[in-house]
Amino acid sequence: MASGQSSGGQSEELLAALIGSRKAVKYGKDNLLFGKDKQDNLKPMKVASHLSVVNMMKLIKTTESCPFQKEINAFLLVIKLPSASQCKWYKINKCIEKAKITMDHIQRHYGETALANTMILFTRGNNPVSDFEQSPDIQNLLKKCSGVTYTCCKRMKNHQEISELVDKIKSITQHKDNRPQEQNSMRNKEEHEEDGNLKEEKLNNKLRGDMTMQGLNNTEIIEEERTVDETKAIQACQWDGKQDESRQSENQLFSKQEYQEQSGRTSATGRVETDRTVQHSTKQEDNNMRKQEEHEEDGSLEEMQNNELNGDRTWVPALSNENAEQHKVPVVVENLSQRRASSRNTQQLHSSQDSTKEIPVDSAEELLQRFGLQNFYPNKLNMDAVLCVERSKETLQTESSVAFNYLQKLLMLNYRARFITEEKNNPDIIFPIISREDYESKKYTDNDSLFGDIEDDVNNQSNQIHPMDVQMAVFHCADSFLRQYMVTKLSSCQYALPLLVPSPTSTDIELPLWTFRQIKKTWKSVGGLSTSLPVCQIKAPMVFFCRLGSVSTSKSQLLNSVINPKHNIFFHRDSPGSSRNCLFMEGLVEIAWYCPAGNTDDLFSECLAFCNLHGDASEHIEQREFMIEQATVIIVLMQNLELDEKGKELLLKLHKSSKPLICVVSDLQKGPLKMGTKYNVKIGLKDRNNAELHKELITTIKVCLKKCDSSPTFSLMEISELTKSYKFRIDEDNEECQEGKTGALGIIKLLKGEDISQIKATFLACQGKLWQEWSRKKKQLYRLYGDVEQTKSKIQEEMKSLRKQQRESSLEFITTVCENLNSKSVTKKMYFVRWLGVYLDISFSEKLSEVTQQYYKQLSAVHLFKQKREVSDDFRKKEEELEKLSEKVDVVTLGLEHIVREMGQIYEAWAETPDRMTAEVSILPVLAADLLISGHPLELMDGDAAHVPLTWIESVLDKVTESLGDQRVFVLSVLGLQSSGKSTMLNAMFGLQFAVSAGRCTRGAFMQLIRVKEEVKDQLKFDYLLVVDTEGLQALELAGKSRMNHDNELATFIIGLGNMTLINVFGENPAEIQEVLQVAVEAILRMNKVRLNPSCMFVHQNVTDITAAEKNMEGSRRLLEKLDEVAVSVAKTEGYDLKCFSDVIKFNIQTDVHYFAQLWEGNPPMAPPNPRYSENIENLKQAILKAAAGKNCLKLSELKVRIKDLWSAVLNEDFVFSFKNTLEISVYRRLEVMYGNWTWSLRKASLVIENKLRNRIENAKQLSISHRMIHEEINVTFSNILREMEKFFTKDKDTKILSQWKERTEKKIQELTNSLAEETKMRLDRAVQQKKKGTKLDELKSQYEEELLNKSKDLASTLKDKAMNELDFKREFDSMWGKWLSDLRVETPPTKDVNVEQEVMNILSSYFERRTIYSNTDTGHYTEIYNRRDYSDYVTVKKGMFGISYYSLDTKDHDSVRKLVQQTVREAEEIIRTKPVDKTGYSDAYTQEIVNCVKKRVAEFKAEKFTLKNEFTVDLSLYICSIAVRRFTDLHKVFRDANDPVIYLENKKGEFFSIFKKQCEGATATAVFADFVCNKLKPSILQSVYDQTAIDAAGEMRANFPAFNGNRSNLEKHILLDLAEAESFDRFITYIEDPKKHFSDFIETKFKEQILEGRNPRILDILRNAANMKQFSVSTAIQKATEETKQNKGDVNEWLKIFSLELQVEIKFVLQDLKGAYYQEITDIDFFHNMINKALQSVFNETTSCFDNISSVRMNVFSQRPEDILKNQLCGCWVQCPFCAAICTNTIEGHEGKHSVPFHRPGGVSGRSWHKTDNLTIDICTSLVASDAKIVLPDGKRIHYKKFRNSNYACWGITPDTSEQAYWKWFVCRFQEDLEKYYGKTFEGKGEIPKVWRNITNQTAKESLKNRI
Repeated sequence: MASGQSSGGQSEELLAALIGSRKAVKYGKDNLLFGKDKQDNLKPMKVASHLSVVNMMKLIKTTESCPFQKEINAFLLVIKLPSASQCKWYKINKCIEKAKITMDHIQRHYGETALANTMILFTRGNNPVSDFEQSPDIQNLLKKCSGVTYTCCKRMKNHQEISELVDKIKSITQHKDNRPQEQNSMRNKEEHEEDGNLKEEKLNNKLRGDMTMQGLNNTEIIEEERTVDETKAIQACQWDGKQDESRQSENQLFSKQEYQEQSGRTSATGRVETDRTVQHSTKQEDNNMRKQEEHEEDGSLEEMQNNELNGDRTWVPALSNENAEQHKVPVVVENLSQRRASSRNTQQLHSSQDSTKEIPVDSAEELLQRFGLQNFYPNKLNMDAVLCVERSKETLQTESSVAFNYLQKLLMLNYRARFITEEKNNPDIIFPIISREDYESKKYTDNDSLFGDIEDDVNNQSNQIHPMDVQMAVFHCADSFLRQYMVTKLSSCQYALPLLVPSPTSTDIELPLWTFRQIKKTWKSVGGLSTSLPVCQIKAPMVFFCRLGSVSTSKSQLLNSVINPKHNIFFHRDSPGSSRNCLFMEGLVEIAWYCPAGNTDDLFSECLAFCNLHGDASEHIEQREFMIEQATVIIVLMQNLELDEKGKELLLKLHKSSKPLICVVSDLQKGPLKMGTKYNVKIGLKDRNNAELHKELITTIKVCLKKCDSSPTFSLMEISELTKSYKFRIDEDNEECQEGKTGALGIIKLLKGEDISQIKATFLACQGKLWQEWSRKKKQLYRLYGDVEQTKSKIQEEMKSLRKQQRESSLEFITTVCENLNSKSVTKKMYFVRWLGVYLDISFSEKLSEVTQQYYKQLSAVHLFKQKREVSDDFRKKEEELEKLSEKVDVVTLGLEHIVREMGQIYEAWAETPDRMTAEVSILPVLAADLLISGHPLELMDGDAAHVPLTWIESVLDKVTESLGDQRVFVLSVLGLQSSGKSTMLNAMFGLQFAVSAGRCTRGAFMQLIRVKEEVKDQLKFDYLLVVDTEGLQALELAGKSRMNHDNELATFIIGLGNMTLINVFGENPAEIQEVLQVAVEAILRMNKVRLNPSCMFVHQNVTDITAAEKNMEGSRRLLEKLDEVAVSVAKTEGYDLKCFSDVIKFNIQTDVHYFAQLWEGNPPMAPPNPRYSENIENLKQAILKAAAGKNCLKLSELKVRIKDLWSAVLNEDFVFSFKNTLEISVYRRLEVMYGNWTWSLRKASLVIENKLRNRIENAKQLSISHRMIHEEINVTFSNILREMEKFFTKDKDTKILSQWKERTEKKIQELTNSLAEETKMRLDRAVQQKKKGTKLDELKSQYEEELLNKSKDLASTLKDKAMNELDFKREFDSMWGKWLSDLRVETPPTKDVNVEQEVMNILSSYFERRTIYSNTDTGHYTEIYNRRDYSDYVTVKKGMFGISYYSLDTKDHDSVRKLVQQTVREAEEIIRTKPVDKTGYSDAYTQEIVNCVKKRVAEFKAEKFTLKNEFTVDLSLYICSIAVRRFTDLHKVFRDANDPVIYLENKKGEFFSIFKKQCEGATATAVFADFVCNKLKPSILQSVYDQTAIDAAGEMRANFPAFNGNRSNLEKHILLDLAEAESFDRFITYIEDPKKHFSDFIETKFKEQILEGRNPRILDILRNAANMKQFSVSTAIQKATEETKQNKGDVNEWLKIFSLELQVEIKFVLQDLKGAYYQEITDIDFFHNMINKALQSVFNETTSCFDNISSVRMNVFSQRPEDILKNQLCGCWVQCPFCAAICTNTIEGHEGKHSVPFHRPGGVSGRSWHKTDNLTIDICTSLVASDAKIVLPDGKRIHYKKFRNSNYACWGITPDTSEQAYWKWFVCRFQEDLEKYYGKTFEGKGEIPKVWRNITNQTAKESLKNRI
């Protein structure tokens, strides 16, 4: 045991060990001693200066040794003070026994000293026993230890208490004599007693004050006789230390259970007993006290007691009022300040002191807090609580989660939702276990194990939650819309609905009429037609149930037996989870309707309303009187006829009234007895057979109803007016509700006066025939015929006309609707929407019901004919009538979806003329988006027109994106047969509002948005769930092929749209299942072929005996077999090879197939939903969310694009062929841009590397180049690009789409890197060779320069002292120069010149006949070969067996030859361009290579009809060689001039004169040499500046010019825009026939415009910047050379070496070139430094002065021109469309996938004509592939354009395009005559230009380009 003080008196760190009971401590983050960790981690925790504590509670129990026991200074034994309710002898003794064991443990393991350093720490909870510390056992414990005690709160968060405790701990470590300190103990006891007395006094004062506030005198306590047992119970809870043994024996004779059976109960009126003398004597009280401990407060006992009295926690027992009269118990009225009064009549309550009323244990506020609803009261809980995706609810519930669990189960139509109660996951609560040691310790007896509490926590339960309290708590907290939702779901669950609802906090009574507005009831009389009405419109007799006094029989249970014996419509005392305490049900009136099914076994033949008043009718006067007034029959339940005065008075009143009265008496044994002359009946319940009783009661009700046929019926609409006289509050009376109602009535008023069958045609004209006809025309655009473009133009004009008619429709109706929808108040807007739906339903329901019944009657007749296989006139007539009735059903169906549809059509019509669109129209998408966000379904596909309004949907989703942001969306769709329960399933799963059972099934497709809660977003990886509900497959309205096509279209669209699709199968009919699977598998296969990867789950509904696991497994096996069979069959039909369904889609038979029980538990209309169905729904929902987690989801902006792509492809006959994944294309376009950036970085790096290495070669620093060297240089950039690529492909938002191109892109980048390295090496190798060849020439130049310098120096020395001016110097120098140069010419023979033209002719003559060459040259016909229209002279038409020519050339043949010419010329020009004639001189090998290229291309050309003559090859070679001659001649001249020493020196005359002049003027050798060096640097600097400028200028053009900073599609767009601006036919023809040449011309032109032209050409700035950079580099080299030379004490020779080394990669500077200069005499390095800087500045001034004017820019100086660099960079794919010759716009040459172009054009643009005619074709490829037109292949075969993929053109992807494609149509019209003249053909016959094309303007054409890209 460590000492607490050092020898020196200095304080040391103290360590105190905490031991004892864990239950004595409340762990938490604010616990200053223990913290929040319940586990004893044996880690000391610092709590004060010089004091740490360690939790050893676990260690004491396990008898383990402490790792630092020698450091412990003190022990704290923690003991919990028992509460008053826990003062049972065995609990106290057990507590003390545990403390003794702990003391023994300390003594045994740590010694006597440790025991002397042990203090006792008492922790208190609620209502602790004040004198527990003074018990003899505790005093004995204190004697064994230090005797020091302290008491604190068990939470240990009070800093003052902990501070005092720390002082106590320190005090016991400072006493050498550690014996018990009696003074401390006594003082602590006195302080505790004083504190307790003070608090008790305050408590009494508070209690008296609260009673006075209620107007009750403190003395108004009705004292009854107290029983002996009660007295004993009270004494058992009082502490008496002197009578410990006697108290123990008393408690052994009495148990809580016995007392509960004997204790007094409240009277029938239910007033709570609260006498303090029995507050600790019942089980209910014990439970309350335990609850207090669970929720104990942080502060003092006084605060806790005040909270109790303020209503935060009530410890008064609540007894059942049913047995209250059996016992006499003292009663007191509790504080009612924060709860609803038990009676609405306060005076009546006070006047009846002998009739007390039970008040529930919990106050309303506290109960709401227990449910976690305190922040939502009143009416603050909205639909967000339901319409969201959240975590699945736990199986075990807590009080705070029970309300939300209830809501979630209710939305799933689980009628067990209201059985929810708090659950305990502790089996010991049911089966408490006594340890063997405790049982054998003789502290317990057998009686104790039977009657007593064993453990503190056993039976320590909170007050049981009443399920109806949960329901009503949520109801009180819900806003109007959630209430309406709740009540609608309750009605679906066949539960009674709240009709009159007392407020929990006031005396108000509410009629929640609004909640009934969406409920409909359907019933059918025997032999009659079914009736379906909103409950608010139902007028039916009403049976009113109530009770008088306390009754042993359950009224609600009796009522259930009358309405539905199989289902608890009204909650009763025997319902699951029921308890005695219910706060919110007292005074509540509930209503339920009985709806007959039209069967003979119906309980009642007509619809009836049943109302039930909860509580004693004598007390709830307002509710009772109101219901009696409305009732048709009144049923009163009572225990017996011995009623009190009020009861008798009420019963007599009812007996005398005119309404039938049925008195049901619990204690009466007899059957129905008539009372008096009227039909009032008395029925006894005692000892009656239930079945017989129920039958009698039902019969009696029937008789009573029959007797009062003339009585007024009950109607919710009518009673709403009568409630005003009772001063009931109606929820619909609030201002916003009334404003919404007024707005809706205004809409209905507009409709009045019109024939109901004409309303839609009049007010919703846009969506009727106009929209349906437009949709039909739209589909026709994908099925063109005849003259394709003529037909297409005609259809488009008709569509425009339809849109115009829509725009001419009146907007009055929609404008009025929109005014209400545009309200700033969201609540008002939602009220308006609901009211509008209500009134539309009222207005149309009757007519719709009538027509619907006629429709189904006629449908049955048609089916009957079909079964008989009769096709008679009657059958046809019936079918026609059925079709008319179907149309009539559509006409008389009007809902909100039709109004929104009209809004969409109005918007789409005006969207075609956006410049004329008004604000009233432009706001329509905003309003629709608000509806979608607020939880209303939005029509995605119009079911009547079977079409998706794409413009409208895109605009709405745009507005949704603006409101919510571009959120991630998971799309869940459903597919299945008609009437298979798809909408019901989705509604139950997510609480949605898809229409069900509204006369007809769902038509089209609707989508609804569901928010994902923040807590699960990270897990699910999406923000919203979009649920898409669809119409059923195999709709009865469609037939034959039409139905099949419709089903395929719908399935393809829905499965493609959904991330997951629920395929709903209903029943067990194999044929129906086969058809659904067939459609679904076909759609899934299509998705697979277009690289969309949806997932699916199969839902098998209405399966019997789904609990049989074996049967499910067998069913799953059969389903998988069927799927495999269908998949193989479909694949075979489509031409694919599949072996099983899993080859199509990832599918797990274990997790992706769900079996559902039947929806109804019984037969509708009174059957509730099957709970098993709800469980299946929950399981499916969780499976969906689990599968959805982490899936790649589209954003809202991407979703609208996907919708457009899918629907556009669905409209085509071939989905796979027609589908264009715009999202994928968009992502690929971004990849192309990035690819351009990466390739530019590589190209730029390769150019920089080439310049550096060339300078090293020129400086003789590098005389060999290896691949490794170049790759090492370029790999730095390549590695950086790879990192950028990895980041782009892995971090981009579209990473999953990009992944398919990652490998290929990396490969292309690697290929480009290798290609650039190879090209760079090739050019550098050439530079090395040139350097080696020029070595001798360089030596000659140096030799001549040396001679010239010597002569110049000698001449200058002779003239130095003479007075001469500059002209004299010039004359002398010219004389010397001329003489020296003439001598040099004699000594040096001139360089041999080459006649390039003659050399080329010689080469051609060696390949071809010499005479032919010269003859063709003389005629000059070869010059026209490039642009000829007719190549007949060059071809030989093939002949048949007998020499007969079967073929004649057509346009396509001539085009193919022209294409060969142009391709060959381009290839040869590239060869010519790459030949370094200016560096090496002309070589015959160059010409030979060109001719070989021509011969190879001609040999490779194959034609079906003809062969090429030899003259063609000759002329083509002549044409190309003529180009080569011109270029080679110019370049060879440059070579000759550069390699003739005389010419070289002639060009240097000015430099030598400058040196001579300075020498004559007496300049120093240093200055002269500095000039000489700078003159040597000058050309190198200039070349370096130009080389850098080329790179910079190309980079700037690429970065800043829009045409060059994107992908090839972007470049193509700008080229076409440029052509349209110029309107030059010649340029158009160049673009059409030689796009690569035009591409080159365009780049050169734009470079010239952007860089070389203008007032201040940009090229000048770039040159100056490059010059400044070079000047800086050279100046830096000079500075470094000077510094290092001086440091090394070197000479000018060393300076030159260092200088040359520094510039080896920057510019050319060869020391060998300086050997002719004498610089050995230069010794002053500083002076030389200054001179060379001065000379260098002069050089740069001269250089930059050339950059002041564009005329001085020498473009021939560029090693690579900027335009050429851009051409190489922007060059992509050059493959041409086989039909219209448009160029593929893919940026990556040699790309994967199909070629594509966004701008196809009419075939006539490239000279194509109709077969065997001169009629130029106007048809565009994208129209032809959607038509029945055929193409003639080169082999003469004809195939449909739709099938072109089966030909040699399969490498092209051409999808149908219904857009206007205005650009090329404008071109054809604008240049019609030019085209006809150029091609020699006409636009006539089939090629006639549609008239509408001529309306297209130049501006329209250009806008069409901008809109497409």
